[in-house]
Amino acid sequence: MASIRLTEEQLRIIQEALDFYSRVGIGQFNVIKEHPTFENQLKKEFTDEEGKVDYNRYHEVRDNVDLMLVQPRNMLLNDLTLPKNASWGIYSPDVDESCRVAYDLIQVIRHEFWLANPNRSEHVVMSSVHLTSKDSYKIKVKL
Repeated sequence: MASIRLTEEQLRIIQEALDFYSRVGIGQFNVIKEHPTFENQLKKEFTDEEGKVDYNRYHEVRDNVDLMLVQPRNMLLNDLTLPKNASWGIYSPDVDESCRVAYDLIQVIRHEFWLANPNRSEHVVMSSVHLTSKDSYKIKVKL
């Protein structure tokens, strides 16, 4: 069994990276524009001298990127009919098992962050865990 020691911030980055991986793997290419590098660059590009972001221009670029990513996504999924916001589900038989493993890891990590929050709500997705990948029962995270 492997183990790893991390700060909470490093664990959050791993959670975000796994989320990115699983979402790209099911065809949600729109997450590419949500990477902090691209978000920060766009905000910087559309910030005026007073420090105000022109969110109209910011969202116009993001919307155009979403439209431009439809064709490559559809070509990779071999279905040119899928609309902009379509994707496969995480449990689709066409999705690689590694995406489901990543999703199980995300669930365990976010549940642990939820457990550590003294002001947590019971009515959020992270309050429960539903694991389905092989060996998912072996995933353990402790903050």
